[in-house]
Amino acid sequence: MIRQTAKLALIAALTASCGPVTIDEIRAAQCPPVAPLATADYLQMDGVTAHISDASLTCFVDRDTKDLLAEVTLFGSLSETGVSLPFFVAALNEQGEVISRTQFKVTPSTTSYSYPLPKLAYGSFGSDNLKARFVVGFVLTPEQLQANRAAYAKKIGISR
Repeated sequence: MIRQTAKLALIAALTASCGPVTIDEIRAAQCPPVAPLATADYLQMDGVTAHISDASLTCFVDRDTKDLLAEVTLFGSLSETGVSLPFFVAALNEQGEVISRTQFKVTPSTTSYSYPLPKLAYGSFGSDNLKARFVVGFVLTPEQLQANRAAYAKKIGISR
């Protein structure tokens, strides 16, 4: 009995020292979909090429604020390490309008990367934003975007 009481006291002390946990993970089935944007999944700059091959999403709700939070993990590859890659993450509503967007610069240490981005708020629990979807991509110059669009059109057989 004394050992059990000591264990419970230790657990209580450790929990108290960490502070209250206010963020709960949402089941994956309740998370919006996420995908790389087809015309923003490739980056070529200064002789380096980078590609986003996939993205995953983990969702959370903040019990105090009722904010919906998403943590996006990007998967991809690049031709050289030590390059700072500019990424964006955008949450879109059912009409395809941006409801939140943020940018990050990441410098992967390997040519094949898996990188979790900081959490992004995309709505409030109980709002219509539960039907949001996420897109990810590289932040591109107008010239890079035009080149990606032309390559994508050729890839799907609609190039001029």
